[in-house]
Amino acid sequence: MDQQAEQKNTNTQKRFSVLITAYNIEDYIERAITSVVNQTLKDIEIVVVNDCSTDKTGEKIEQMKKLHNDIIYIERKVNKKIGATRNAALDAATGEYIIFLDGDDYLSNDKVLEKLDKVIGKDKVDVVYLGFKIEGNREELVIPTPETCTKTYKAATDQYPNVWSKCWRREFLEQNKIRFPEGRLYEDVLFVYKAVMKSNSYKIADFVVHNYISGRKGSITTKIGLKNIEDTIQNLKDLEKMRKQEYTEEIDIIIKKEVKMCKKRLDDAIKAIYKNNNKQGK
Repeated sequence: MDQQAEQKNTNTQKRFSVLITAYNIEDYIERAITSVVNQTLKDIEIVVVNDCSTDKTGEKIEQMKKLHNDIIYIERKVNKKIGATRNAALDAATGEYIIFLDGDDYLSNDKVLEKLDKVIGKDKVDVVYLGFKIEGNREELVIPTPETCTKTYKAATDQYPNVWSKCWRREFLEQNKIRFPEGRLYEDVLFVYKAVMKSNSYKIADFVVHNYISGRKGSITTKIGLKNIEDTIQNLKDLEKMRKQEYTEEIDIIIKKEVKMCKKRLDDAIKAIYKNNNKQGK
């Protein structure tokens, strides 16, 4: 473990670091922070990173910090997108376990981290798979099971390779130098696949931890363009590098799945371009 990691690993270490990232979500950020502050488990560190928002997001975070002095607030002066923002939060975190929370989402109830703490117990697990509920333009309940938490399933079948539906042991992430690619869409993909494939132990929290908001206006996941294709291709290049460095059967499955996704995004981008041109009478 490096010197920085050693310094973080102290007897006063919190059980969970909840990392909240925010960009132009003034209507949602208070709910996200409140859902953590109100937890019955108080052995929590809250890190909020504002990625140079241009609306009132920063003001609302400042107001929340005045009410709760223990919130660690990082305000970035230059917008560097979600990958860099999450890395900044990770660098500031000192807790035993990491939970990511997008600033427009929220924890499902006030006792959920207390329940998660009991699931982990005294064991040291690399990852805990979390249940979550999707709200917004669609409704879905996703609860992990032993069948959906195998490495093969995660590589081949998992529809949600996102970082926030897992709880990560921070020391495991640091030992394996797992961080997000910066300046790129779909930054979750490499982080999650690398972390899941390198993990040696896991547990299951078979209850809803997060409420995820789908289809929010202005969300980057609702937009499609050529950058989506470029960044998917870059992810494929990085996955191929991983394949050469440390081959597993799962990496081949992952690459095939991402190739299919790249084709789909290309089709979607072409349709969006034609639709836009037709509206303009071209």
